[in-house]
Amino acid sequence: MPAMIMVSIAGLLLMPTLSQSRGGGGQVTVTPTADKVIAWSAVGGGVEESLQPGESVVTSGARGHTGFVQTSNRLLGFSSGLRQWRDVRLGVEEHIGRYQLLPFLILAHTNQQVHGFQETRGHWTSISLGPSETVSQLRGQGHVAVAITNERALGFSTYTGGFFDIAWTPQERVLSVDGSQNGMVVRTSSRTVIFKSQSTGWTEVR
Repeated sequence: MPAMIMVSIAGLLLMPTLSQSRGGGGQVTVTPTADKVIAWSAVGGGVEESLQPGESVVTSGARGHTGFVQTSNRLLGFSSGLRQWRDVRLGVEEHIGRYQLLPFLILAHTNQQVHGFQETRGHWTSISLGPSETVSQLRGQGHVAVAITNERALGFSTYTGGFFDIAWTPQERVLSVDGSQNGMVVRTSSRTVIFKSQSTGWTEVR
């Protein structure tokens, strides 16, 4: 890749973000119990979310300002800034594949959808996969994450609402996925595409 292009990419990914003003007091710990999950943070007491009859915790975790719980029928995201739990329900035939837990967001995929949680908004967003579409990678750092499928790349960030996709051509192959706190770079067999944390689309570099 030409040196000028590499410098341009580095400049795009090193842009400052709004999160730099947030302190470290929002670190979260998640504690599951028999009938509820509790999120603890340094800025206050525990925030509880009751489990439903028959619901069980599959896995849980926390990183930075964000807490995450996968149960038998939904995904739970915790925002330490808003001090609240928010959930997204899974369909009867929907099964979790991978998830990526970052300090300010969560990205998870199932056999039917990709789900994203923004800690700053306390909000889940979901996008359906196509009939033959499968997710091969979830990658993220800082305020941005991407889901790589056999048909496209889906960008998701702390700041902008929704998923932003870019489709692959029939012969295009993903070679690498790299990034920083503010952007992800996907290199394919024919181009390089960049998704930045405060953008509403992909930038292509040939």
